[in-house]
Amino acid sequence: MARALGFRHGSVELAFSLEKLDRKKLYGFVDSEATDAEGRPCELAVLASDGRTLVGRGGSSLLMLNADGQYCPREELSPVRESGEPVTRVPSSFDAPIALDRRASIDELLSHNIKSVYLLTPPMGADELLKELRQGFIYTFPFSYRGGLDPDVGFLVANGEGAPFLLLGKPTQFQFVSLAQEAAVDEETALDTDDESDDMDFAMM
Repeated sequence: MARALGFRHGSVELAFSLEKLDRKKLYGFVDSEATDAEGRPCELAVLASDGRTLVGRGGSSLLMLNADGQYCPREELSPVRESGEPVTRVPSSFDAPIALDRRASIDELLSHNIKSVYLLTPPMGADELLKELRQGFIYTFPFSYRGGLDPDVGFLVANGEGAPFLLLGKPTQFQFVSLAQEAAVDEETALDTDDESDDMDFAMM
């Protein structure tokens, strides 16, 4: 059974069921299978550095090494910021109801790269919240599906028919390059016709 996502709207706690929407559900998909000359399915393999050994699925993995090149268990690692400050792990958003206490503008929503969309099924008693969403209100909050170090930004919205959706994304990183540069023109130099340095002497050819 799918996990219910809880929200606290005012003094009311509401548990929504959610279903992830993706391109496969919207448009369908085509699954391609590679076979050899005899019709047997092919499997992906990795060619080792010796140029002869083939490593099949599950035969390779990634290891973390310390500064001395020794294997380092994940339990011994502690995440820190660039400044050296420790990073606090956030809990899963399913562990406790999410407080709907901050609204976002449409400009704030559009300034995020949305990577996941969930259709929400509202429970009984959600009429007041759904009314606000149908009026165009947008609620925003940090969201982490399983808990972790870098939560997404969640947006609670409704479409034109009033169906509620959960949008998850990250702020868009804009990189400012520069404006078009305008160069000043020296009119005296541009109109100077006495310079013979560009004259061509055909006798030299």
